[in-house]
Amino acid sequence: MKCESHPDVETNIRCANCDRPICPKCMVYTPVGVKCPDCARQIGRAVAGPRPIYYVRAAGAGLVAGPIGGVLLGVVGRMIPFGGLLLALGLGMAMGEVISRAARRNTGPGLQAIAGGAAALAFLTAGYITGVPVADIHGFNGIVFGSVNPIQLLLALVGIYLAAIRLKD
Repeated sequence: MKCESHPDVETNIRCANCDRPICPKCMVYTPVGVKCPDCARQIGRAVAGPRPIYYVRAAGAGLVAGPIGGVLLGVVGRMIPFGGLLLALGLGMAMGEVISRAARRNTGPGLQAIAGGAAALAFLTAGYITGVPVADIHGFNGIVFGSVNPIQLLLALVGIYLAAIRLKD
């Protein structure tokens, strides 16, 4: 192998991040191994961004965990009449944690959107189980009416925010 920056130098060393061949002149020692100068300059967990498979895993986990969390919230919400705020906080944090684990602790705006969507799915499911949906749409003679429960909407927005903020960079 030849170093990418110095084509006349043979090497067996590769960057720990991008796997490019680097020579001893180019390599930079970091806590996680030897890196090329480009990768060594990057900082933070989201330097390269999550791999696409993590988005798929996170979306799958959200599609499974959202309705399950919604069913649990709906059942427990019927038993605890005024525990809605605490349950909303708990569900939002739980959805964020599920997505975080599915994405192997990666962060970023895309994963935040997935976490928020999973939490929204959970709150919609819970609303229809308890009989107090966040939003209800009726049709009457071709006219669509919508109603929004402001308390449920506020609780859902708090939960969605907590789910998304869990995956912030």
